[in-house]
Amino acid sequence: MNEETQVLRIGIDGRWEATEFAKSLTSLDRLYTVRFALALESEELHELRDFYLDAPFPPYPGSPRFFRRWAKLIPPSVLRAERMPLITGSQPAVLTSDLLEPQERLVVQRVLYGSPGIKDLVGIGEIVGHVKDLLLRVIEYWSTKRQRELENDRKELENQQLQVEIAKGFVGLARELGYSKKEMRQLVGSVVREQRPLIQLVAAGKITSADIIDKESH
Repeated sequence: MNEETQVLRIGIDGRWEATEFAKSLTSLDRLYTVRFALALESEELHELRDFYLDAPFPPYPGSPRFFRRWAKLIPPSVLRAERMPLITGSQPAVLTSDLLEPQERLVVQRVLYGSPGIKDLVGIGEIVGHVKDLLLRVIEYWSTKRQRELENDRKELENQQLQVEIAKGFVGLARELGYSKKEMRQLVGSVVREQRPLIQLVAAGKITSADIIDKESH
């Protein structure tokens, strides 16, 4: 994984309560950690597959799905102490920033509180990009203008469907890694819960934009 960092700039507006700041940063951190863990699992399982395919007598045809299931049977100390598997659909809540090295974590670089204001967060570029894309979709679908355009009698159903659709896209890599349907449902459910505070802030006009900015321009 390319460990170059990028800056995610989130536009904010209006009056924020302290709990709203806390919830938004917690949600962003958890979403970042989930996506980071999936990317790391993908990278390490591909390395594991390549290692065994290069062996003189590979045990089975290699695929990420096979090696994920095989790796779950190995004592953690063989691959990484107390860090296998990286994610299980049944326990997404155990993921914390402790999983990441200090230089890999999502860091608050700057907050300018005002109307408008900004929040600058720094993290691994590839993962920050996925978080930004999720935020842009949330802004697209849940901005105040968008909500006014929806008919009240279908708004709630469409909201629920869109939340699931966005969550599925965010953790789509898990399907390639061989996660079961049950694990996928649980993982998607976890992402849906984490994105709800962000949806509420977007709908209230308090989160207005998301972009990757030049690290030298801030």
